Amino acid sequence: MPEVITWTSADHGAIARIRMPMPSKGGSKIGWSPVVIHADTEEQACEKAHAFYHSELERLSARADGKARRLEKMAAARAAKTQQVQP
Repeated sequence: MPEVITWTSADHGAIARIRMPMPSKGGSKIGWSPVVIHADTEEQACEKAHAFYHSELERLSARADGKARRLEKMAAARAAKTQQVQP
């Protein structure tokens, strides 16, 4: 689960920041998401932060799946091309 930090203000509501696994060139690392989430109350900010975290996990998973499918197609195309060249 992500680490969610919230700050509240009597005049401006609450904001939340998320410390979560972030994609990087070497895989992933734990870091602060650049997204700042605003809500009227601390509880709402925390709920929105968790919802955002889960939507990011889904987005990154779909992205990884798409990359894997593209790599499989490219490998199959290379294999077919190699078989065509060889008698």
